[in-house]
Amino acid sequence: MKQVIRISCAIFCCLFIVACGQNGAKPSEPAPQKKPTPVVKEEKPPVQLGTDLNPETLQIPVLMYHSINTHVKNNLIIPPNEFDRQMKWLADNGYHTVTLAELDGLLKTGKNVPDKPVAITFDDGYQDNYTQAYPILKKYGLKANIFVITDKIAKNNHFDEAALKEMSAYGIEMDSHTVHHQELNQLSYEEQLKELTDSKAFLERLTGKKVNSICYPVGRYNEDTIRAAEATGYAMGFTTESGKANKKDGMYTLPRIRMVPGMSMESALK
Repeated sequence: MKQVIRISCAIFCCLFIVACGQNGAKPSEPAPQKKPTPVVKEEKPPVQLGTDLNPETLQIPVLMYHSINTHVKNNLIIPPNEFDRQMKWLADNGYHTVTLAELDGLLKTGKNVPDKPVAITFDDGYQDNYTQAYPILKKYGLKANIFVITDKIAKNNHFDEAALKEMSAYGIEMDSHTVHHQELNQLSYEEQLKELTDSKAFLERLTGKKVNSICYPVGRYNEDTIRAAEATGYAMGFTTESGKANKKDGMYTLPRIRMVPGMSMESALK
């Protein structure tokens, strides 16, 4: 009997030692995980939105408007419904409007030219450019430029600074039509330089954007005008002479297409 008790005690002790050893054992460490191989994104070339063309032969129409008004008293005024039809025609026929800042690069390099490019410009900065033309441009998602006479802002039926800033923020480019709208070829070089410098600086302070182009009042200019435009930092100068813009015309003597009442957009762009 005593021997049976001794054997039982021995078995119990063995079992107790084994159990304690298991409780004190360290948990096994998980197998190390492999880090995923980083995915290297392939660099894609910039998207080509247009076609590269020969800048020597590239011609882009620049349309010249003044007032968009129902009171048609002269050939500088286009009725709003007619302007609407013209803008719709551009949109429906696949034309791409470009700002003059964009036009500068296109004419000089011929790189990435959109299909059927056209620039839309307004001279003087009339109030109806804001009340009539601007809503129509937005309606069809078109870009445009306004050559502003800075001394006439908010005067004599010209739009005010608030309207100018709103249109600029939307993307309507503001460019110079000088300070006082004087015939530049009647002024000295110093006087021309001041007209061009002051108008450019004023618009740039107002919009926070670079003023790229100058339009000569009444289309009058001379060699001093061209020198002043270049010295002042303009990239392009526009006249009232008829034709499509090409860099061979000279970047400071570029022609435009005058839009008059009753003129179809199709005939203007031929």
